[in-house]
Amino acid sequence: MQHAAASQWLKELVVRLPAQLLEGLVAHRGFHCPQLLDKRPLECTLPALASAWDAGVKLCECDVRLSSDGEILLFHDEALDRLTGSTGMPKIAEMTAEELMQKPLLQGACICSLQETLQTALRKKCKLVIELKGFDDGGVGRAVAVLLSSQPELLGACALVMSFELEQLRGFASGLQRPQLLLLTCVPRPGLEARYQTLDLGSSSYMETVVEHLERKDLCLDGFYMEWTERLTNIDNEALRHLCRRCTVGVWQRFGQTDCEKE
Repeated sequence: MQHAAASQWLKELVVRLPAQLLEGLVAHRGFHCPQLLDKRPLECTLPALASAWDAGVKLCECDVRLSSDGEILLFHDEALDRLTGSTGMPKIAEMTAEELMQKPLLQGACICSLQETLQTALRKKCKLVIELKGFDDGGVGRAVAVLLSSQPELLGACALVMSFELEQLRGFASGLQRPQLLLLTCVPRPGLEARYQTLDLGSSSYMETVVEHLERKDLCLDGFYMEWTERLTNIDNEALRHLCRRCTVGVWQRFGQTDCEKE
């Protein structure tokens, strides 16, 4: 069975983790590794997510985008190039869902829909952490909101929805039955694109930024998913504890830090 050895390695690792750590652990795009394509499933595919879930990691992160006909599909990149091993491939938004799901990826993997993935997670009693991708007018956020409100049973398989893009999160109306909404933030740095929101716990005014976002009526935010920095474990530790008392907080790996075997 392909990937069997890697899956067994993950299972043996998971049983050694403290229960409290495992409860909040999120598998980034499922169990995968770009440098080990012959040993692990392809990112953001059902095999990658199922490998993590079956090993005991009950939360999996995935990225979603819209096809040209408005279907919500699991895919991180804007275009197909990297996961097909080809160049000059179309963008996700330029093809229909049927065309995309018939397009073979590396390993013979296939793109899957968010609806199918949520249904699978529900059967396995696991959950997704959904990141909304796309720089449009918030279409993918609205589409996910419509899906979850029209099929509320799928909420049981959705731990939270997050995005770097404020416009995407505005798709979830106030009062709507929904999962938790978190704003993805970065550590401030020179050259950071303006579209990224920042949150610096070392700043004396960080709580003002937090309150400003949480009280915005057009966002309905429940918290923040912050970029990790070593300061969080020492210098900014007390500020992090204070923030956790105020709202929901998640932490993600740093920009440029790839998913590799050593991490």
